[in-house]
Amino acid sequence: MAKADTKSLSKRIVDRLNLFFGDINYSQDMLQEELDTGDVFYKPADVLPFLQTALMDEKFVEVEMSGITQVYFTKIHDHPPERAEEEEEERDKYNRGDYLKKMAHLITLPLEPGMGNYSIRYADRIVLRFFTSAYAVELGTFYQSQEIIEELPVLRLDYPVIGRIVRGSREYRAKVPKKMDIKVMIIGKRKKQTITTSLLNISVSGFAFAIKKEQQNDFIVDEERTMEIIINGFMELRVQATIRHISKIRGRHGTEYICGVQADLVTRALAARLEEIVAAVQRAHLRELAQLSTESGIKLVK
Repeated sequence: MAKADTKSLSKRIVDRLNLFFGDINYSQDMLQEELDTGDVFYKPADVLPFLQTALMDEKFVEVEMSGITQVYFTKIHDHPPERAEEEEEERDKYNRGDYLKKMAHLITLPLEPGMGNYSIRYADRIVLRFFTSAYAVELGTFYQSQEIIEELPVLRLDYPVIGRIVRGSREYRAKVPKKMDIKVMIIGKRKKQTITTSLLNISVSGFAFAIKKEQQNDFIVDEERTMEIIINGFMELRVQATIRHISKIRGRHGTEYICGVQADLVTRALAARLEEIVAAVQRAHLRELAQLSTESGIKLVK
């Protein structure tokens, strides 16, 4: 590549970085180091493994638009060929996520809170953020349209034009694999009944669990509750935990409601036991990703 072409490419990359990621003032001098470490990537093929991982692992994706502080949530969605557009034989050959390999566009589920689905139409830039075991992945893209795919409303975005890795952006949270028998019991308080539900993710200081829509009023932000983590039918940890957020996100089967808590680890023994559970969940999740990689033939990002 000619020197002038290289300089022109570097300028385009820096311009994209500064457009989407305003927390750092990128310069051409610092760009090469970021490219060498892999913390910045701009080639469509380098973006692909991250999108495939977010889809296959059903990761929660944070959505920021036009630099505003409000964060919305979604998930990457599949886009199999329409029957009217493809022969039946071609459709049968389609594997989950194959549309991403064309590197032409990206499909997500509708945003939560719902107002984001209106605001995104007027956004001049969009940042998607999700997390691996070691870092956050941020991708810059643009809005295209709202569509219906297999009777489900979705958002169609440009295939991301720039990406970066942000290390140490938040405490690591291990995702609980679907096949792992781990639940959380929230002990009843006053008129609130005891609830047993699915644990979604866990960290060394807290965890998040699923709740039903009608159970939202059973939880109050900043309220302390007694909770037990149950693995394979046995109570493994009993802690006091403070409600930190009650959120909702759109899933393939409707809106999902999530409650996040911070554990009150009053003794080192409690903290050590929680760390052991986090490590066990992480090992199980990595095994699940390895199996998904083998079955799909896709190298997923851990």
